[in-house]
Amino acid sequence: MTTVETLTQRTLGGLKVGPVAERAPWFNFLVYGPPGVGKTMLTGSADAVPEMSPVLFVDVEGGTLTLRSKYPECDVVRINTWHDLQKVYDDLYAGKSGYKTVVLDSLTEMQKFSMYGIMDDLLKKEADRDPDIPSIREWGKNIEQMRKMVRAFRDLPMNVLFTALDMADRDNRTGVTTIKPSLSGKLSNEVAGFVDIVLYMYVKVIDGQNQRLLLTSITEKHVAKWRDAPESLPDAITDPTMQTMHDYIYGGNQ
Repeated sequence: MTTVETLTQRTLGGLKVGPVAERAPWFNFLVYGPPGVGKTMLTGSADAVPEMSPVLFVDVEGGTLTLRSKYPECDVVRINTWHDLQKVYDDLYAGKSGYKTVVLDSLTEMQKFSMYGIMDDLLKKEADRDPDIPSIREWGKNIEQMRKMVRAFRDLPMNVLFTALDMADRDNRTGVTTIKPSLSGKLSNEVAGFVDIVLYMYVKVIDGQNQRLLLTSITEKHVAKWRDAPESLPDAITDPTMQTMHDYIYGGNQ
């Protein structure tokens, strides 16, 4: 006899159904900017937020030195290959970690690791290929690997924080230069659509002092967005921390 599932207001096709007003207990975001601007310190500050700690810092870039003095309780795992990254994801997906937040630093280096792995596998089959010159086929595989991995981490049941370097992209038709996440191919535009919040981090001299700022909304020059932004959200957050971010997201600064 075929069992017919009874549809209710809470399940549909075996999937949970809930009102759109329900806010998830975690969020995802991408912060990008120049080297040394403070992206690692910002994301590492999640360890000081009780709702976000403990934190796992997935170090792809090799730049966790800045965390040692201020956020020494962050757990760090150093990634050396694309396969390493996959293994870390598999354990997080299996719920073995107990972490509330995972930081991936950075997407720019992740894409390079993906390409290194693709070219290594290719050379095993085609030894005469130049390992430094990927073809359109390898670039296509690289971009698809990144799409799948970013989405997979984003969908984990925890806070997921991505970082990336920035790059200037000039439109030859219009002459307009846009600052966006430093990723090759279509990913530089697509990745902003994968996450809820995209912020540009920069340094500006204010009253004679260097201050770090987060741009929270799109401009003619910069890519940025904040889904469901609170009315109190400024165009730029000064000296940001993850506590500041958490407060804006969950209403503490409204």
